[in-house]
Amino acid sequence: MLEGVTEKNPSLFWKVLVTAVALLIIGLVALLYFTQETPELRSPLEAVIYSDDPDFELYSRQLEFEDRGIQMLKNFTGSRMVLFTGAVTNHSDRTLDVVEVRLILFNAHEPVFESFRTPIRPGPYTPSLLSGETRGFTLYLEDFPKNWWASRAEMEISGFRFAGVDSGTG
Repeated sequence: MLEGVTEKNPSLFWKVLVTAVALLIIGLVALLYFTQETPELRSPLEAVIYSDDPDFELYSRQLEFEDRGIQMLKNFTGSRMVLFTGAVTNHSDRTLDVVEVRLILFNAHEPVFESFRTPIRPGPYTPSLLSGETRGFTLYLEDFPKNWWASRAEMEISGFRFAGVDSGTG
């Protein structure tokens, strides 16, 4: 006698697998979307010592800023962008938790654009910089004037804050 051979349904397996992968991708995208901290949602930084503060010169001597290079690149859509790479070393005996830099684009010797960025800022992915530590950072600048000749760009520290210190300025 012949017994009936039951075939397993491979199409059900693939349907379940594709559904599970799709749900996993949707879940990861939702997780990333809701955990991203946008600049609009960030709270303003307080007690930062800026370059116009009388204490800036005194305290900035305790920081070593290294400009590791500035490059002109093109992104995947073919648009120009500028890559700024740098590092900060904390020679103070206090913990450094905020560093703000000023990015400046020049045509010859005339500044045509500037932007302020905060590469080191309190957050879940940026621990404070302890005494003696060096932290590198990379910044991209995509929105700048079309009339910039790409002749010169500079980067400098424009503000910083030591953790737990209230400078009385802001």
